[in-house]
Amino acid sequence: MALSSQNSKERWFFLFIATLSQVSMAVIHLGIPALIPLIQDELKLSRTEVGLLTSVLNSGVVVAAIAAGKAADRFGERLIIAYGAMACGIIVMGMNWAAGFATLFPVLLLLGLATATATPAGSKAVAGWFHARERGTAMGVRQMAIPLGGAIAAMTLPSVALRYGWRFALAFAGLFAVGMGLAALFLYKEPPISSRRAEEGPVVGIKGLIQRRNIRSVLFFVFILGGAQWCYLAYLELYLTETLGFSIRLAASLLALGQICGVGGRVFWGFLSDRFFSGRRKPTLLVVGFLAILMTLWTSLFSPQTSSGLAFLVVALLGLTLLGWNGLYLAFVSELAGSRVAGMAIGLSNTGAFLGIVTLPPIFGFIVDHSNSYRPAWIGLAGMILVALSVLRCVREEDKYSL
Repeated sequence: MALSSQNSKERWFFLFIATLSQVSMAVIHLGIPALIPLIQDELKLSRTEVGLLTSVLNSGVVVAAIAAGKAADRFGERLIIAYGAMACGIIVMGMNWAAGFATLFPVLLLLGLATATATPAGSKAVAGWFHARERGTAMGVRQMAIPLGGAIAAMTLPSVALRYGWRFALAFAGLFAVGMGLAALFLYKEPPISSRRAEEGPVVGIKGLIQRRNIRSVLFFVFILGGAQWCYLAYLELYLTETLGFSIRLAASLLALGQICGVGGRVFWGFLSDRFFSGRRKPTLLVVGFLAILMTLWTSLFSPQTSSGLAFLVVALLGLTLLGWNGLYLAFVSELAGSRVAGMAIGLSNTGAFLGIVTLPPIFGFIVDHSNSYRPAWIGLAGMILVALSVLRCVREEDKYSL
């Protein structure tokens, strides 16, 4: 139960260091969607190719997520957090030499491999340093790094790119990631081994995890919600510029607003689960998912007559829900698996999430291209989230290790 670390204020400092590292990686990972209108224009990409672009970026995560989780379990999270951030920064600088989709492919694939290290290692850090009674909040704080990095990217990178070019903007983000990786290498400390003992859980491999009904159910949930999240990230700016006639700067501002609300959501939903649901994660996830469905359907109703104020409200609420569930979910998975294999379980979950990320955005773009409308794509996305919630209801939270 992390008894020795519970009385140590150091755990919050180490959480801060791990969070900063993930912020820097998210600036890169989510900076690419923020720059998609400019990349699309220069490289003459179709909307389907935009979806494929995000798929290539995230395919590396699918390949490497489980290995990254195993590495965190075996070697400790410190090295994985630090070297992952530095690798992301160095690799993204390679986009300076990309001349088209074909030349972007290897750079984006390698970037995905490096990005895969962030969530398993950082989540294992939270599982080791924090007691279950505050783990939902702590995981939310760490996971807010992703939308926070996305918000920073949306607020800064398009402006930099409009002046100096999108390649320069991503190279600047790469330098930031290298710096944060070095900070993690020298400042982060792993929790004492004794602090992990009480909540270790059974020792299993990937096959053993997948055999659990609970794990299979949450994998399906994260497949759909992860893919839905990236449909939002990849297409929101295009949707706002094409449907409402917003400028790129205004659309990027709305994307940043959604990311900021996602930051607040990741902390808020974890706090709600810890304090009002007695550490139970499933009821809160069901509430978040239901609200995400309502906001997705509302988004589908946008038209050229929609006021900018209403668009801001809906985008903010959609960010709070569709971008806000990740920290709570990761706390849920680590508790279902047990902290001894938390890194591997979270890596497996990341694989499920990024399979959804690879699969759903191209389908979303295909529907838009062939229907010449975003509305059926948003409605279809809401329907898929509803199916995911029906599967999540089958999880037995009170019996974490049932088969």
